[in-house]
Amino acid sequence: MKERFIVLLLAIALSIAGFGQEPMATAKRDVYGSSSCMGCHGMSGMGGLGPPLAQMKIADENFQTIVRKGRGMMPAVDSSVLSDEDLREVQRQIQELPWDEKQIPIAFRVGSFLSTKNVSRIFMVAGILSLLLSIKVLWYWVKLARLRELTPTLKKFGWFRAAGIFVRSLVIDGFCVASLWRKDKFRWAMHGLMLYGFLGLALADILMQVNDPSRAKLPLDHPLKILAVLCGASVITGLIYVLYRYKTDKFIDNGVTLGRDFLFVNLLLHSIFSGFLTVALSRSGAFTWVMPIYIYHLVTVCALIVSMPFTRMNHIFIVPVMAGITAVTDAVVKSQVDIGFVREPSPGRHHKSMAIATSVLENVDPERTEDFRLRYFP
Repeated sequence: MKERFIVLLLAIALSIAGFGQEPMATAKRDVYGSSSCMGCHGMSGMGGLGPPLAQMKIADENFQTIVRKGRGMMPAVDSSVLSDEDLREVQRQIQELPWDEKQIPIAFRVGSFLSTKNVSRIFMVAGILSLLLSIKVLWYWVKLARLRELTPTLKKFGWFRAAGIFVRSLVIDGFCVASLWRKDKFRWAMHGLMLYGFLGLALADILMQVNDPSRAKLPLDHPLKILAVLCGASVITGLIYVLYRYKTDKFIDNGVTLGRDFLFVNLLLHSIFSGFLTVALSRSGAFTWVMPIYIYHLVTVCALIVSMPFTRMNHIFIVPVMAGITAVTDAVVKSQVDIGFVREPSPGRHHKSMAIATSVLENVDPERTEDFRLRYFP
Protein backbone atom coordinates (compact mmCIF):
# COMPACT_ATOMS: atom_id res chain seq x y z
CA MET A 1 0.00 0.00 0.00
CA LYS A 2 2.80 2.36 0.89
CA GLU A 3 4.56 1.65 -2.44
CA ARG A 4 1.40 2.41 -4.39
CA PHE A 5 0.99 5.69 -2.50
CA ILE A 6 4.56 6.71 -3.31
CA VAL A 7 4.09 5.87 -7.00
CA LEU A 8 0.89 7.93 -7.04
CA LEU A 9 2.67 10.94 -5.53
CA LEU A 10 5.47 10.66 -8.09
CA ALA A 11 2.94 10.48 -10.92
CA ILE A 12 1.18 13.59 -9.63
CA ALA A 13 4.47 15.45 -9.28
CA LEU A 14 5.56 14.53 -12.78
CA SER A 15 2.22 15.53 -14.26
CA ILE A 16 2.38 18.88 -12.49
CA ALA A 17 5.91 19.47 -13.77
CA GLY A 18 4.85 18.47 -17.25
CA PHE A 19 1.82 20.72 -17.06
CA GLY A 20 4.00 23.67 -16.15
CA GLN A 21 6.50 23.07 -18.93
CA GLU A 22 4.27 22.11 -21.82
CA PRO A 23 2.92 25.56 -22.72
CA MET A 24 6.45 26.97 -22.73
CA ALA A 25 7.54 24.25 -25.10
CA THR A 26 4.59 24.31 -27.48
CA ALA A 27 3.19 27.88 -27.30
CA LYS A 28 4.42 30.26 -29.94
CA ARG A 29 5.88 33.47 -28.65
CA ASP A 30 4.55 36.62 -30.29
CA VAL A 31 8.00 38.07 -30.90
CA TYR A 32 6.80 40.43 -33.64
CA GLY A 33 3.98 41.84 -31.49
CA SER A 34 6.32 42.54 -28.59
CA SER A 35 9.08 44.11 -30.69
CA SER A 36 9.52 47.68 -31.91
CA CYS A 37 8.81 46.37 -35.43
CA MET A 38 5.08 46.27 -34.68
CA GLY A 39 5.08 49.95 -33.70
CA CYS A 40 6.09 51.09 -37.20
CA HIS A 41 4.70 48.27 -39.37
CA GLY A 42 1.34 47.82 -37.64
CA MET A 43 -0.12 45.19 -35.32
CA SER A 44 -1.36 43.14 -38.29
CA GLY A 45 1.80 43.78 -40.29
CA MET A 46 -0.12 45.88 -42.82
CA GLY A 47 1.92 49.02 -42.33
CA GLY A 48 1.93 52.21 -40.30
CA LEU A 49 4.92 54.49 -40.18
CA GLY A 50 6.69 51.75 -42.15
CA PRO A 51 5.50 49.64 -45.12
CA PRO A 52 3.38 46.44 -44.90
CA LEU A 53 5.37 43.31 -44.01
CA ALA A 54 2.66 40.63 -44.11
CA GLN A 55 3.43 37.79 -46.51
CA MET A 56 6.81 39.41 -47.19
CA LYS A 57 9.08 37.30 -49.36
CA ILE A 58 12.69 38.37 -48.97
CA ALA A 59 15.92 36.43 -48.61
CA ASP A 60 17.00 35.80 -45.02
CA GLU A 61 20.34 37.55 -45.46
CA ASN A 62 18.78 40.65 -47.04
CA PHE A 63 16.14 40.83 -44.33
CA GLN A 64 18.71 40.60 -41.56
CA THR A 65 20.94 43.18 -43.25
CA ILE A 66 18.06 45.67 -43.49
CA VAL A 67 17.10 45.18 -39.85
CA ARG A 68 20.66 45.38 -38.54
CA LYS A 69 21.80 48.34 -40.69
CA GLY A 70 18.52 50.19 -41.24
CA ARG A 71 17.20 51.65 -44.44
CA GLY A 72 15.94 55.17 -45.18
CA MET A 73 14.07 56.42 -42.11
CA MET A 74 14.08 52.95 -40.55
CA PRO A 75 16.55 52.80 -37.65
CA ALA A 76 19.09 50.02 -37.27
CA VAL A 77 18.12 47.40 -34.67
CA ASP A 78 21.05 46.11 -32.64
CA SER A 79 21.32 42.48 -31.49
CA SER A 80 21.13 43.72 -27.90
CA VAL A 81 17.58 44.87 -28.65
CA LEU A 82 16.54 41.96 -30.88
CA SER A 83 18.62 38.78 -30.81
CA ASP A 84 19.43 36.81 -33.95
CA GLU A 85 17.08 34.05 -32.84
CA ASP A 86 14.23 36.51 -32.27
CA LEU A 87 15.00 38.20 -35.57
CA ARG A 88 14.52 34.91 -37.42
CA GLU A 89 11.30 34.34 -35.48
CA VAL A 90 10.05 37.81 -36.44
CA GLN A 91 10.72 37.05 -40.09
CA ARG A 92 8.86 33.73 -39.85
CA GLN A 93 5.88 35.33 -38.12
CA ILE A 94 5.45 38.18 -40.57
CA GLN A 95 5.58 35.71 -43.45
CA GLU A 96 2.61 33.92 -41.88
CA LEU A 97 0.54 37.07 -41.29
CA PRO A 98 -2.48 37.32 -43.65
CA TRP A 99 -2.50 40.00 -46.35
CA ASP A 100 -5.47 42.38 -46.14
CA GLU A 101 -5.11 45.52 -48.23
CA LYS A 102 -8.05 47.16 -46.45
CA GLN A 103 -5.95 47.32 -43.30
CA ILE A 104 -3.22 49.46 -44.87
CA PRO A 105 -3.57 52.74 -42.89
CA ILE A 106 -3.57 56.20 -44.40
CA ALA A 107 -0.54 56.91 -42.20
CA PHE A 108 1.55 54.61 -44.37
CA ARG A 109 0.40 56.26 -47.60
CA VAL A 110 1.42 59.62 -46.16
CA GLY A 111 4.56 58.22 -44.53
CA SER A 112 5.73 56.58 -47.75
CA PHE A 113 5.80 60.05 -49.30
CA LEU A 114 7.68 61.54 -46.35
CA SER A 115 10.98 59.88 -47.07
CA THR A 116 14.16 61.64 -45.97
CA LYS A 117 14.79 62.77 -49.54
CA ASN A 118 11.25 64.09 -50.05
CA VAL A 119 11.26 65.92 -46.72
CA SER A 120 14.55 67.56 -47.72
CA ARG A 121 13.00 68.63 -51.03
CA ILE A 122 9.95 70.08 -49.28
CA PHE A 123 12.09 72.14 -46.95
CA MET A 124 14.33 73.21 -49.83
CA VAL A 125 11.31 74.58 -51.71
CA ALA A 126 9.99 76.27 -48.54
CA GLY A 127 13.44 77.73 -47.85
CA ILE A 128 13.86 79.09 -51.38
CA LEU A 129 10.36 80.63 -51.28
CA SER A 130 11.11 82.22 -47.90
CA LEU A 131 14.46 83.50 -49.19
CA LEU A 132 12.87 85.14 -52.24
CA LEU A 133 10.18 86.77 -50.10
CA SER A 134 12.83 87.93 -47.63
CA ILE A 135 14.90 89.48 -50.42
CA LYS A 136 11.81 91.33 -51.64
CA VAL A 137 11.08 92.69 -48.16
CA LEU A 138 14.73 93.63 -47.62
CA TRP A 139 14.90 95.37 -50.99
CA TYR A 140 11.89 97.48 -49.98
CA TRP A 141 13.70 98.76 -46.88
CA VAL A 142 16.99 99.28 -48.71
CA LYS A 143 15.14 101.45 -51.25
CA LEU A 144 13.65 103.46 -48.40
CA ALA A 145 17.19 103.99 -47.12
CA ARG A 146 18.00 105.58 -50.53
CA LEU A 147 21.28 103.72 -50.70
CA ARG A 148 21.51 104.56 -54.40
CA GLU A 149 21.78 108.26 -53.55
CA LEU A 150 24.67 107.46 -51.22
CA THR A 151 26.63 105.64 -53.93
CA PRO A 152 28.44 108.71 -55.41
CA THR A 153 29.62 109.68 -51.93
CA LEU A 154 30.84 106.15 -51.21
CA LYS A 155 33.15 106.40 -54.20
CA LYS A 156 34.87 109.28 -52.47
CA PHE A 157 34.73 107.59 -49.08
CA GLY A 158 36.15 104.27 -50.34
CA TRP A 159 34.31 101.04 -51.13
CA PHE A 160 36.58 98.76 -49.10
CA ARG A 161 36.45 101.09 -46.14
CA ALA A 162 32.64 101.17 -46.32
CA ALA A 163 32.46 97.37 -46.68
CA GLY A 164 34.58 96.88 -43.56
CA ILE A 165 32.33 99.18 -41.53
CA PHE A 166 29.23 97.43 -42.87
CA VAL A 167 30.48 93.94 -42.00
CA ARG A 168 31.62 95.04 -38.56
CA SER A 169 28.14 96.47 -37.90
CA LEU A 170 26.50 93.26 -39.12
CA VAL A 171 28.44 91.30 -36.52
CA ILE A 172 28.30 93.71 -33.57
CA ASP A 173 24.96 95.46 -34.07
CA GLY A 174 23.24 92.62 -35.90
CA PHE A 175 24.45 89.23 -34.70
CA CYS A 176 25.53 90.40 -31.23
CA VAL A 177 22.66 92.93 -30.88
CA ALA A 178 24.94 95.39 -29.09
CA SER A 179 22.32 98.17 -28.96
CA LEU A 180 19.93 95.99 -26.96
CA TRP A 181 22.79 94.92 -24.69
CA ARG A 182 23.46 98.56 -23.83
CA LYS A 183 19.76 99.26 -23.28
CA ASP A 184 18.43 96.20 -21.43
CA LYS A 185 20.68 93.24 -20.67
CA PHE A 186 17.81 90.99 -19.56
CA ARG A 187 15.89 91.54 -22.79
CA TRP A 188 19.14 90.99 -24.66
CA ALA A 189 19.53 87.61 -22.92
CA MET A 190 15.95 86.58 -23.76
CA HIS A 191 16.42 87.80 -27.33
CA GLY A 192 19.67 85.83 -27.51
CA LEU A 193 18.00 82.64 -26.31
CA MET A 194 15.62 82.81 -29.25
CA LEU A 195 18.06 84.05 -31.88
CA TYR A 196 21.04 81.86 -31.07
CA GLY A 197 18.85 78.90 -30.14
CA PHE A 198 17.10 79.12 -33.49
CA LEU A 199 20.42 79.37 -35.34
CA GLY A 200 21.75 76.44 -33.30
CA LEU A 201 18.74 74.31 -34.24
CA ALA A 202 19.29 75.09 -37.91
CA LEU A 203 22.99 74.21 -37.60
CA ALA A 204 22.23 70.96 -35.74
CA ASP A 205 19.68 69.97 -38.38
CA ILE A 206 22.13 70.56 -41.21
CA LEU A 207 24.90 68.61 -39.46
CA MET A 208 22.53 65.74 -38.69
CA GLN A 209 21.50 65.58 -42.32
CA VAL A 210 25.16 65.30 -43.31
CA ASN A 211 26.18 62.94 -40.51
CA ASP A 212 23.12 60.66 -40.38
CA PRO A 213 20.32 61.28 -42.93
CA SER A 214 18.06 58.65 -41.35
CA ARG A 215 18.29 60.45 -37.96
CA ALA A 216 18.14 57.01 -36.36
CA LYS A 217 21.67 56.13 -35.29
CA LEU A 218 22.40 59.09 -33.04
CA PRO A 219 22.00 58.36 -29.30
CA LEU A 220 20.68 61.02 -26.97
CA ASP A 221 24.16 61.67 -25.60
CA HIS A 222 25.57 62.41 -29.07
CA PRO A 223 26.91 66.01 -29.35
CA LEU A 224 24.49 66.85 -32.17
CA LYS A 225 21.52 65.57 -30.17
CA ILE A 226 22.71 67.51 -27.12
CA LEU A 227 23.10 70.65 -29.26
CA ALA A 228 19.57 70.28 -30.64
CA VAL A 229 18.06 69.69 -27.20
CA LEU A 230 19.86 72.66 -25.59
CA CYS A 231 18.98 74.99 -28.48
CA GLY A 232 15.36 73.85 -28.45
CA ALA A 233 15.14 74.48 -24.71
CA SER A 234 16.66 77.96 -25.12
CA VAL A 235 14.16 78.85 -27.86
CA ILE A 236 11.23 77.72 -25.70
CA THR A 237 12.55 79.81 -22.78
CA GLY A 238 12.83 82.88 -25.02
CA LEU A 239 9.35 82.24 -26.44
CA ILE A 240 7.81 82.12 -22.98
CA TYR A 241 9.29 85.55 -22.30
CA VAL A 242 7.97 86.88 -25.64
CA LEU A 243 4.48 85.58 -24.86
CA TYR A 244 4.73 87.30 -21.48
CA ARG A 245 5.61 90.55 -23.26
CA TYR A 246 2.60 90.16 -25.54
CA LYS A 247 0.46 90.08 -22.43
CA THR A 248 2.10 92.90 -20.47
CA ASP A 249 3.77 95.29 -22.95
CA LYS A 250 1.26 97.86 -24.19
CA PHE A 251 3.69 99.00 -26.90
CA ILE A 252 4.12 95.53 -28.42
CA ASP A 253 1.60 96.34 -31.16
CA ASN A 254 3.36 98.03 -34.09
CA GLY A 255 0.05 98.72 -35.82
CA VAL A 256 0.74 96.41 -38.78
CA THR A 257 1.88 92.87 -38.03
CA LEU A 258 0.64 92.04 -34.53
CA GLY A 259 -1.61 89.17 -35.62
CA ARG A 260 1.03 87.68 -37.90
CA ASP A 261 3.69 88.07 -35.20
CA PHE A 262 1.55 86.23 -32.67
CA LEU A 263 0.92 83.46 -35.21
CA PHE A 264 4.65 83.14 -35.90
CA VAL A 265 5.48 82.90 -32.19
CA ASN A 266 2.88 80.19 -31.72
CA LEU A 267 4.07 78.28 -34.79
CA LEU A 268 7.61 78.39 -33.43
CA LEU A 269 6.44 77.14 -30.04
CA HIS A 270 4.44 74.31 -31.63
CA SER A 271 7.28 73.29 -33.95
CA ILE A 272 9.80 73.05 -31.10
CA PHE A 273 7.39 71.23 -28.79
CA SER A 274 6.27 68.75 -31.49
CA GLY A 275 9.92 68.07 -32.33
CA PHE A 276 10.68 67.19 -28.71
CA LEU A 277 7.49 65.13 -28.51
CA THR A 278 8.36 63.14 -31.64
CA VAL A 279 11.74 62.18 -30.19
CA ALA A 280 10.24 61.35 -26.78
CA LEU A 281 7.51 59.13 -28.29
CA SER A 282 9.99 57.36 -30.53
CA ARG A 283 12.41 56.70 -27.66
CA SER A 284 9.64 55.51 -25.33
CA GLY A 285 8.28 53.03 -27.90
CA ALA A 286 4.92 54.78 -28.44
CA PHE A 287 5.33 54.34 -32.19
CA THR A 288 1.59 54.65 -32.94
CA TRP A 289 1.75 58.38 -32.19
CA VAL A 290 5.09 59.12 -33.82
CA MET A 291 3.78 59.53 -37.37
CA PRO A 292 0.93 62.05 -36.74
CA ILE A 293 3.09 64.13 -34.41
CA TYR A 294 5.98 64.04 -36.90
CA ILE A 295 3.68 65.18 -39.74
CA TYR A 296 2.38 68.00 -37.54
CA HIS A 297 5.97 68.98 -36.76
CA LEU A 298 6.86 69.15 -40.48
CA VAL A 299 3.76 71.23 -41.27
CA THR A 300 4.44 73.77 -38.51
CA VAL A 301 8.11 74.12 -39.51
CA CYS A 302 7.17 74.71 -43.18
CA ALA A 303 4.53 77.26 -42.17
CA LEU A 304 7.10 78.92 -39.91
CA ILE A 305 9.67 79.23 -42.71
CA VAL A 306 7.24 80.58 -45.31
CA SER A 307 5.44 83.04 -42.99
CA MET A 308 8.58 84.59 -41.46
CA PRO A 309 9.08 87.33 -44.13
CA PHE A 310 5.55 88.63 -43.45
CA THR A 311 6.07 89.10 -39.71
CA ARG A 312 8.10 91.40 -37.53
CA MET A 313 10.52 88.50 -37.12
CA ASN A 314 12.00 89.61 -40.44
CA HIS A 315 13.97 92.11 -38.34
CA ILE A 316 16.41 89.22 -37.92
CA PHE A 317 17.84 90.20 -41.30
CA ILE A 318 16.39 93.68 -41.87
CA VAL A 319 17.75 95.33 -38.72
CA PRO A 320 21.37 94.16 -39.23
CA VAL A 321 21.39 95.43 -42.83
CA MET A 322 19.80 98.76 -41.92
CA ALA A 323 22.16 99.13 -38.97
CA GLY A 324 25.07 98.46 -41.32
CA ILE A 325 23.88 101.14 -43.73
CA THR A 326 23.47 103.53 -40.81
CA ALA A 327 26.99 102.79 -39.58
CA VAL A 328 28.41 103.50 -43.04
CA THR A 329 26.44 106.74 -43.26
CA ASP A 330 27.66 107.84 -39.83
CA ALA A 331 31.23 107.14 -40.88
CA VAL A 332 30.74 109.14 -44.08
CA VAL A 333 29.35 112.08 -42.09
CA LYS A 334 32.22 111.97 -39.61
CA SER A 335 34.70 111.94 -42.46
CA GLN A 336 33.31 115.33 -43.58
CA VAL A 337 32.12 114.00 -46.94
CA ASP A 338 29.00 115.93 -47.94
CA ILE A 339 26.11 113.47 -48.32
CA GLY A 340 23.38 116.03 -48.90
CA PHE A 341 20.48 114.52 -46.94
CA VAL A 342 19.10 114.17 -43.45
CA ARG A 343 18.59 110.97 -41.55
CA GLU A 344 15.23 109.54 -40.52
CA PRO A 345 15.77 108.15 -37.02
CA SER A 346 13.64 105.00 -37.20
CA PRO A 347 12.88 103.38 -40.59
CA GLY A 348 10.91 100.68 -38.81
CA ARG A 349 8.12 103.15 -38.00
CA HIS A 350 7.10 103.78 -41.61
CA HIS A 351 3.37 103.32 -40.96
CA LYS A 352 3.47 105.98 -38.20
CA SER A 353 5.43 108.42 -40.36
CA MET A 354 2.96 107.89 -43.20
CA ALA A 355 0.04 108.56 -40.88
CA ILE A 356 1.63 111.81 -39.66
CA ALA A 357 2.49 112.96 -43.19
CA THR A 358 -1.02 112.15 -44.45
CA SER A 359 -2.61 114.07 -41.58
CA VAL A 360 -0.41 117.10 -42.26
CA LEU A 361 -1.11 117.09 -46.00
CA GLU A 362 -4.86 116.76 -45.46
CA ASN A 363 -4.75 120.09 -43.62
CA VAL A 364 -2.13 121.84 -45.74
CA ASP A 365 -2.71 120.60 -49.30
CA PRO A 366 -5.58 118.05 -49.56
CA GLU A 367 -5.16 117.68 -53.33
CA ARG A 368 -1.68 116.17 -52.91
CA THR A 369 -2.64 113.68 -50.20
CA GLU A 370 -2.65 110.76 -52.64
CA ASP A 371 0.41 111.89 -54.55
CA PHE A 372 3.37 111.92 -52.20
CA ARG A 373 6.19 109.65 -51.14
CA LEU A 374 8.34 109.69 -48.01
CA ARG A 375 12.07 109.51 -48.60
CA TYR A 376 13.97 107.64 -45.91
CA PHE A 377 17.66 107.71 -45.16
CA PRO A 378 19.41 105.54 -42.57
